[in-house]
Amino acid sequence: MFCVSLWFRRRLCLLIGSVAGALLVLLCRSATGLAYEEITVTGGGAVTGRVVLNGPPPPSRIFHLVFSPDIDFCSRISDGKGNRLLKDVQVSDTGGLRDVVIAVVGVEKGKPFDYTPRLEIDNCRISPFVMPVRNGHPMTIVNQDPVSHDIQAYTLKDQYTFAMFNKPMVPESTAVKEVLLRKGHYIFRTQCGVHDFMQSWGIAVGNPYFAVTDADGRYTISDLPPGEYDIIAWHHLMKVRAGHIIVTAGGAATQNFQFDAAEVEIPLHDLEPHYRLQPALSSKHLVTQPVELQRP
Repeated sequence: MFCVSLWFRRRLCLLIGSVAGALLVLLCRSATGLAYEEITVTGGGAVTGRVVLNGPPPPSRIFHLVFSPDIDFCSRISDGKGNRLLKDVQVSDTGGLRDVVIAVVGVEKGKPFDYTPRLEIDNCRISPFVMPVRNGHPMTIVNQDPVSHDIQAYTLKDQYTFAMFNKPMVPESTAVKEVLLRKGHYIFRTQCGVHDFMQSWGIAVGNPYFAVTDADGRYTISDLPPGEYDIIAWHHLMKVRAGHIIVTAGGAATQNFQFDAAEVEIPLHDLEPHYRLQPALSSKHLVTQPVELQRP
């Protein structure tokens, strides 16, 4: 069953309402299938930068493992108290913001665009947490776990959820699915229908000039044909940021972005550490497993 919380719908409305014209050009190009031409880039330049978060990062969302199957296996990553934590906003000690998609807008010709997204499931976690996608192109899903998952993919627009595909994944299996966004849609999201804490986000891109920020919020996009471009920064819980760059032959432009933590609102029900079925958890389920002990 495809479903999404009211909180996610409201967040999406905020994102769509703040999208600049430059972003619409990029995303509509992906949705309408306008051709990108691959050429040999000579004298290409680059753009580098860093994305930072102003203000303290929001807390992790809390998912109670007792409400999902495979608790013994999935608790290998937990807070040691029967919960899986999902940190939507990850920030380094120096304020660098991870998992922000940086995309150069309106590049019609350039380096080969041979990108195929790949989702991996390991220890009841989908990675990468943020992944650009290509409309009308395949993506690979790999389940490395000894338990089954049900990968649901969908897009959201306004107050509505639209299913894209539903792919049951038996233990240790691989599947290929095609990304087919509805007209005017840009946001891609996956969630396991069996384990609701398994989630990921994506956005459509129309050319290969994109990057996802690393653990310190840094990125590099190379082999850009010389010219002037708009560039955007997208995080799934905050308003889109936009900039303008001039790329010279063999040169390197710099474009930094800042996000505001005050834009993120985590609903109270996702912050509740206790639950009515707590006595159902035996002590064995609370034993810290070797994969990862999560901290709030």
